[in-house]
Amino acid sequence: MTVTTFAWGLGDTTILYLILYPTFLLSTILIIAQVRVGYFLTLFTVLTYSLLLTSEVGKYLIFDFHNNVLFWVLLLPYLTFLTLIPLTVTFITANNNFAKTFKLLSIILGMGIFIFSIADRFNKDYSDNIFVDAEISEQGHINLNCKPGFADSRTFIVTTDLKEIEEQIKKYGEFYQGSYFLQNTKIKKNFHFSKLQSITLIRIDDKIISPQITWTTKEIKGDVDFLQP
Repeated sequence: MTVTTFAWGLGDTTILYLILYPTFLLSTILIIAQVRVGYFLTLFTVLTYSLLLTSEVGKYLIFDFHNNVLFWVLLLPYLTFLTLIPLTVTFITANNNFAKTFKLLSIILGMGIFIFSIADRFNKDYSDNIFVDAEISEQGHINLNCKPGFADSRTFIVTTDLKEIEEQIKKYGEFYQGSYFLQNTKIKKNFHFSKLQSITLIRIDDKIISPQITWTTKEIKGDVDFLQP
């Protein structure tokens, strides 16, 4: 998993992943040498790994569960880390009067982290960039033909009559053959688990749209499969 991080990175947390890897190796060596601090290092490492991976695992379980590669490089290490939480706590608290309580709490913590990775997707927003071909009629009716990119055939259509949106499209769009091309249009997508609920127009390029307009799935016509995270 850490080697995979070198290849595609995980945003601002990439460095943290790479620092945790040698820390995990060091803690393993210390445990083999029967140095007690090794258990604390292991607990810190597996807790940090588990929390960092929770978002990615939730996305995998909801949207990419068919991806066998991610099972080996993401889900399996994640489950291993969660399993190591109660095991490590058991070793640390072996001679403690409340050992059973600590063990139970650590099991609940591990299960809670896993459950949260799924529950977090119940109502979650995602951002995306799309290409929009906007058509404005003489009456001010606006058709927004939305695609992943300019030459892509996958399209969905949303409409609006808001005068403010018309003004901003004309101001920030590129007029070509009767339409306004809106490059790098940023939208917010709301999903309940894997089911799309709505999309919200946020930006045209780097210009913030005001007011931000939202369409529910009932108001969207066309192919929306490409909107899945």
